[in-house]
Amino acid sequence: MKLGVVAYEMEGARTGVGRFLEGLVAGLRESGGPWSFELFFLGEPFEHDLWGGKVEPVFDGRPGAHPILWEQMRLPRLLARRGVDAVFSPAYSLPRGLRVPSLVTVHDLSFERLGGEFSWKERWRRRWLARSAVRRATRVLADTGTIARELMSTYGLAEELVGVVPLGLDAKFLGGADVSDLAKLEPYGIAPPYLLYLGSILPRRRVDLVVEAFAAVAGDRPDLRLVLAGSNRLRCPEDLPRWIRGSGFEDRVVVVGYAGEDALPALYRRAELVFYLSSYEGYGIPPLESLAAGTVAVVAEGLALDDIWSEYPYRCRSLDRDAVVEVTRRALGDAEERAAVGKEGARRMSELTWRRSAELFLLELDRAVRR
Repeated sequence: MKLGVVAYEMEGARTGVGRFLEGLVAGLRESGGPWSFELFFLGEPFEHDLWGGKVEPVFDGRPGAHPILWEQMRLPRLLARRGVDAVFSPAYSLPRGLRVPSLVTVHDLSFERLGGEFSWKERWRRRWLARSAVRRATRVLADTGTIARELMSTYGLAEELVGVVPLGLDAKFLGGADVSDLAKLEPYGIAPPYLLYLGSILPRRRVDLVVEAFAAVAGDRPDLRLVLAGSNRLRCPEDLPRWIRGSGFEDRVVVVGYAGEDALPALYRRAELVFYLSSYEGYGIPPLESLAAGTVAVVAEGLALDDIWSEYPYRCRSLDRDAVVEVTRRALGDAEERAAVGKEGARRMSELTWRRSAELFLLELDRAVRR
């Protein structure tokens, strides 16, 4: 039995979807059962540790093709030619004209809920792809029960068609400080002590509040800096430097842009705390990775962390300056408590494995094929 996987998100610089797919496939590769997995790429061949055994890459050799047009127009023929028994798309869309069972993961509905975060064209492109995919999919998957319920209410999906497959965490984030951490941070001009935001900079992730919280505590800690690691994807990119200038501590804010995969564990481990203040999120991986590394995160409500650790102590009751500053001061003011929370977080996060995610995914795949 062969599962065809839409895998172009793993090409080039990895996106969040690419990281999700890589982790899931790593878990699937170690699974038992009759399934093998063919990963379909639009570009040229590249090497990866996942290739071999139950995982086979299929490269179309069209690196200049538009991913969505390739997925919708050409990929269906490739899937049919390879004789796959089912198809999985890891994010929001499905190839058209499939004649086999299909599964699609919808990580969130930001394009339905947050109109101001996308251009008119991009918002409707995403809506069209997702609405079309969920109508045609045999199974629709979500990362959390909250998003599963949102899918049912927004798209009118029957409960029996929707499944939940939580994400896992890469093992590289587990564990304490490494002797090579500082060397990995040096190319970015980063040295402790610092507070960290890591992730694409989007309107909903309230980096403006992150900067305000840093400004509120920076006067008491002249050695402390703020590191912003992530691509600037604001509708108005100039908002970010404006926020930084307005903080009064412009010389102590380090904007590194996209940070390479090798640097991420070190960034988390050496931070005093991590911010993740998203007003809407499907899962929220960065604070979980941070806790896996033993570093606490100041977070908003509405993340997967709500289900994993309902009594987590550094959750902001609201997304306003006073609430965020209060939690930040509390976290920085008690090193002993912060260390204890970080230790407990690492223990809880160690249970979020991609092997567990793969086992739940295979149950959903079995449901799709038997339907």
